[in-house]
Amino acid sequence: MPVILLQVANFTSGVGNSIVMIALPWLVLVRTDSPAAAGLVAALSALPGLVMAPVAGWLVDHLGRRLVSVGSDILSALSVAAIPIVASITDLTFTWIVVLAVIGATFDPAGYTARRSLLPDVSAVSGMPIERLNGIHEGVFAVGWTLGPLLGTALIA
Repeated sequence: MPVILLQVANFTSGVGNSIVMIALPWLVLVRTDSPAAAGLVAALSALPGLVMAPVAGWLVDHLGRRLVSVGSDILSALSVAAIPIVASITDLTFTWIVVLAVIGATFDPAGYTARRSLLPDVSAVSGMPIERLNGIHEGVFAVGWTLGPLLGTALIA
């Protein structure tokens, strides 16, 4: 069961993040009619990874793998869920979209690191060799990362 739970989280994270990777630039393009602004939101959403990746391991070590894994995914999802909420309350400007995208992307490196660091424990509990579990883990994420843009495009269309 731990293998399945971890891979569901892994897959969901990959799908969700890659849907957002397609949807936010599209949303900016539709709202601003500016390809440059769409590219800028994509680039700005990548910046938190540069800042957070080096501290992700520290967070995982000090706060705990499970807490960081679950917490990161929840906080990232909440930032995406905030987009329609903000749009229903006020004008969803380019600035709002960038701020929410950056907030969501801030949590992703720690979540990914936490899920990877859970693999040895899940391997031990499940009896699955770590080499096999590593392959499954990366494959599941790759499938989610590939399906996300397809789903994002379908949702937009």
